[in-house]
Amino acid sequence: MPINLSLDVLEPGLILAEPVVNTMGQTLINSGVEITSRHIGILKTWNIQFVRVLSDDGDEATELSEDQIILARAELAKILTWKPRNDAEKDLFELGVISLAHQFDRSDND
Repeated sequence: MPINLSLDVLEPGLILAEPVVNTMGQTLINSGVEITSRHIGILKTWNIQFVRVLSDDGDEATELSEDQIILARAELAKILTWKPRNDAEKDLFELGVISLAHQFDRSDND
């Protein structure tokens, strides 16, 4: 389960649950990235106050298999009426793939 953390308590090794974007909508760090000291410095430079990270007890921390990702990518491509044309749209599509794969994973475990 994602939680909000202030940069004051953010530590290297935590995993971002959501991409970090600046005030212009540019992605600074993608979701799924393991935070390093360098990342924390970048976030401070951009005056980012909070980020969402994965907690140890959340479903999002579950590793997905390559088959789940492939299935989710194919299913999402069927649903969408547009194809990603730029980096922002590609990132959005990949976030959708991960979200859908987690939904498949949860339904498989029920």
